[in-house]
Amino acid sequence: MSVCRLHVPAEATRREYAVYVMVAHHRTKKSVRLYIGKTGDNREGCNPVISRAGNHLSFNRLHAQSRNYLGKPENYDFDFFFTSFGPYVRPSRSRRGIDLVNQMERRLNLLAQEAFGEIMNPLKLSRYITRAEKDRRSRLETPERMARLKELIKTVRQFIQEDT
Repeated sequence: MSVCRLHVPAEATRREYAVYVMVAHHRTKKSVRLYIGKTGDNREGCNPVISRAGNHLSFNRLHAQSRNYLGKPENYDFDFFFTSFGPYVRPSRSRRGIDLVNQMERRLNLLAQEAFGEIMNPLKLSRYITRAEKDRRSRLETPERMARLKELIKTVRQFIQEDT
């Protein structure tokens, strides 16, 4: 066994609403798989990005998206790229942060599919959404927020190109 290093930037330890792209590189096949996710869900609680990253590799099938999708995550190296949209607020006080991060995750998922093609967890747009709900969601997509999502995609694209 070798000695390895896992660097965790301070931003990854904050309790904030965030969206992320997990890049999984197969160690021998040179293939890349992507997963789009968020922190802060529809219930109580919001874990930091580093906690979410750890859950991806958990042996608890409920939380272990990477293990569930990849089968053997030990055959992959992982990189996480993320941006956050403010501190966690208990849903009993406000759902604005939850609504925002949910919409940012949807948009990031669609942007990732446009940029990279197949991802592990493509958004399924099968549920009917009323015009009022569509309008409410689109108001969350400010130019500044969309620019951050596009910058996130650009950063991931550059990383993948440099790494392969």
